[in-house]
Amino acid sequence: MPAGRSAAPWIGRPGPLPVAIAVAIGIALAPGLDRLGVDAWPRWLVCAAVVAGWHRRRAVVLVAGLAFGAARGARPEPVAPPGVIADDRIADRVTGVVRGPIVHGPHGDGALVDPAPGPAPGPGSGPGSGPGGGDGIWLWSSGRLVPGEQVVATGLVHAPRGLRDPAVPDHAAAIHARGARLELTAQQIVHQGDAGGLTFAAWRWADATQRRWTRAIDDAGAGADPLGAAALRGIVAGDRGEVPAALDDRWRAVGIFHVLSVSGLHLAVVAGLAYSVLRRLVAASPWGGRCRPARWAAPPALVLAVAYTMITGAQLATLRSLAVIALVLIAQLLDRPLRLVDALGLAALAILAWRPADLLDPSFQLSFVAALTLAMRPAGDGERARGVRGWLVRGIASSAWVALTTAPLTAYHFHQIAVGGVVGNLVLTPAVELVALPLGLAGAALGLGPAIALASWIVGLADRGAGLLAQVTPVGHVAIAGATTMVGLTALALWLATRDHRAPGGARGRAIAWAALCLVWTLGRTPPPAGALRVTFLDVGQGDAAVIELPGGAVWLIDAGGAANAGELAQAAAPGRAIDRVIAAYGHARIDLAILSHPHPDHYLGLAGIETPIDELWTADEAAGNHQPKAERQAAQVRSPPTLPGFAEIAAGLAARGTRIVHPALGVVRTEPGDAAGDDGDGDGRASGDTGGGDGRVELVVWAPRYQPAPGAPAVCATDPVRTVNDNSLIVALRYRGRTILFAGDLEAEGEDDLVAAGVGPADIVKVPHHGSPTSSTARFVAATHPQLAVISCGRGNAFGFPSPAVVARWQAAGAAVARTDRDGAVTATIDATGSLEIDRFVP
Repeated sequence: MPAGRSAAPWIGRPGPLPVAIAVAIGIALAPGLDRLGVDAWPRWLVCAAVVAGWHRRRAVVLVAGLAFGAARGARPEPVAPPGVIADDRIADRVTGVVRGPIVHGPHGDGALVDPAPGPAPGPGSGPGSGPGGGDGIWLWSSGRLVPGEQVVATGLVHAPRGLRDPAVPDHAAAIHARGARLELTAQQIVHQGDAGGLTFAAWRWADATQRRWTRAIDDAGAGADPLGAAALRGIVAGDRGEVPAALDDRWRAVGIFHVLSVSGLHLAVVAGLAYSVLRRLVAASPWGGRCRPARWAAPPALVLAVAYTMITGAQLATLRSLAVIALVLIAQLLDRPLRLVDALGLAALAILAWRPADLLDPSFQLSFVAALTLAMRPAGDGERARGVRGWLVRGIASSAWVALTTAPLTAYHFHQIAVGGVVGNLVLTPAVELVALPLGLAGAALGLGPAIALASWIVGLADRGAGLLAQVTPVGHVAIAGATTMVGLTALALWLATRDHRAPGGARGRAIAWAALCLVWTLGRTPPPAGALRVTFLDVGQGDAAVIELPGGAVWLIDAGGAANAGELAQAAAPGRAIDRVIAAYGHARIDLAILSHPHPDHYLGLAGIETPIDELWTADEAAGNHQPKAERQAAQVRSPPTLPGFAEIAAGLAARGTRIVHPALGVVRTEPGDAAGDDGDGDGRASGDTGGGDGRVELVVWAPRYQPAPGAPAVCATDPVRTVNDNSLIVALRYRGRTILFAGDLEAEGEDDLVAAGVGPADIVKVPHHGSPTSSTARFVAATHPQLAVISCGRGNAFGFPSPAVVARWQAAGAAVARTDRDGAVTATIDATGSLEIDRFVP
């Protein structure tokens, strides 16, 4: 082949990979264009104009790809079906048809529903009269869903949106990648029969086959190795609903987590085996000498690959692999050469053109980067060696380069780097992929129980090996805060992976690239500026949480959020995992002090999800003799749902991990930098000096709750038996460089009046009490604090209707700018060493 010619001459120049990269950049830029108000049609116009001026020049083709990606990646506002109002508090009723594939999980099924055209339901409407039309809706159901099934689902329809915090994954991107613009968690589903059509019939066959395979694995594999059988369900059939979390953690720790689901490598193994067997059968047939076996083996192998992809749920990594396999098999059918790099580029183009939101999916990024690393890596020293030594050298080198190029992705998405992946992928992955997978697949498809049992035993053995390997190769907890940093690191690592390190020239360039790679890794986290106090009011849904970073490096946390209406602790504690990610991205490894304002689930349940060590937890002390009837009534308000632990249980768990439980006093109870001090105030909550913290110290002032044990006695920091849990909130203020930030918990009118009477003064920032409830933010309290910024922490479309429009107007009338976590995401306030205050919102 002439030098410089592509191995796929019909593609032309530039190759598909640069064009795919240009399209990806355009998709990444699309949200910014959306925020600037640039409609999609001008982007399409630019793309058309560039294509019209086609000259087969690289720059022209890349600009066209960039414009195409920007146009295809536009996200218009979702269109709800007739009669449905998204993001409100009224239950909606949606009639539609379930599309394939179905996502099976431990809590039920998820699937895309196409709303069927029809009138909006009126009073007394029957089951078949629900609304229809509009964008696709992703439906979550606690029961089983079947492709092609007509359903009427009742629940709250909302635009998907996760927690908008630094370094926290975007839930909306995951839903968009599944083809949906809206989301609904069904409270009730009425099944109305099956829709016709060949496509739905194919998906029903695939779903029924998956169920049959999982039953066969459960029946034959559980006796051999229950854990191995649970993992084999995901490996063979793509159903991870029974995989224990502990097994997940072990396999993730040694870098083989991707094996637990049907990955691109799975499909490549299955398709490769099918193609190899079919080609040999054709060659051995009477017609083998008169035809080209590869040409006749390719079509049925492709059909089998498509069928296996459908049966296992058409996961994103599998779709990427299917696109590559299809191109390779078609090239074999046409007897045309095709480079793997070109096949990967064409596969990326096809997927991004079909579903542009897949660009943000971690599995898309990881699978393509890993495949590109292997496809573009030049031959190394191990390529010359033969036998076991050559296999080991090639395997270790390939695994190490893949670990290097994918490390920025795992650090960004999962905040960890699996050091054991180099060994795990060399030793454990082949046993699972090349032995257990074919055995389990043959056993499930042909009903061979002994094959399934043997495959389950092999997977269980791999799990035990993963446990041993995880003990000697712990996971490195490394966080990258920004997507731009992640892209830069990945690009540098890929460039290094594709260099020929045996070549005599280019040593200086490689040295510079290695130095740049190390430098950019040091910039992966986003600590506050030197000498600055940074407070981040996090978006934790309907709840409160704020991370405080002190100039001296200490980290404080006020409340931890919590999903009070969740059915189980893992979901209820999700805000705690988001807090972990933010703290890691900010460059911290522990929480020096956590403060719980009051024991309501939307403030404390997140503590159960925080893995970052907490040195000290402050709560308000219980007043002696707190047995009043009103206190007993309020005690019922602080209980979690029956399936969730109460605060006492969570506090006991923290104490067992080494957290000190402390009940603070009133006044200035801590000064930083320096060790914790005693009560430096005068006992009434007033700090010494009118501008506390003006000398460069950070002062933490406790204002409430205030309780007088006897008439005329000094107030102490303890709950008042005759007040509500909200009005007994532990209220603190930060003072630094003449600035004050007040955290008002869930105070209501009575507690606010007591705080004003105690002498609380002006503040620069106030965390608005009780999420903007109309029972709080009285005119007297607003006038006493009159801040520059009022931060309302609340969940979008929450069941309480918070914040009250009257409360928002009251703060604005007092001259405060109002920030809301349901609209603005995380709100960050930074006070620098000069006392200058800067406010940033996560959503511009």
